[in-house]
Amino acid sequence: MLEFRRVLAFSSRIHTYLMVLYLFFASLMFISFFTAMAGELVSLLSLCMAVLSWVIVFEGVWIILASVYQLFYSKVFAFAPVLLTLVRGLVVIVVATLVDTMQLIVTGGV
Repeated sequence: MLEFRRVLAFSSRIHTYLMVLYLFFASLMFISFFTAMAGELVSLLSLCMAVLSWVIVFEGVWIILASVYQLFYSKVFAFAPVLLTLVRGLVVIVVATLVDTMQLIVTGGV
């Protein structure tokens, strides 16, 4: 069962890296609100953020289901990966909401 816990910890680490990559693209999107950028670059950033957000969701579901599987298999619940997955998902949701709000303000006005 130790090998499965290592896989779970590695998946949690990958989930963190995906969140950091999402934050990088979000920061580029925030920069595009204050400087002039080509429309193709902004649409590429939007596409990358959309793909990354779905990958983050699917990875988070995998981590939560793997933790539940570990609970049934070894009677030990991996609480830290589940909690960290929920926190990372919340961070991505908040950042996505901020980016969408800023995009609405920039394109449509107040």
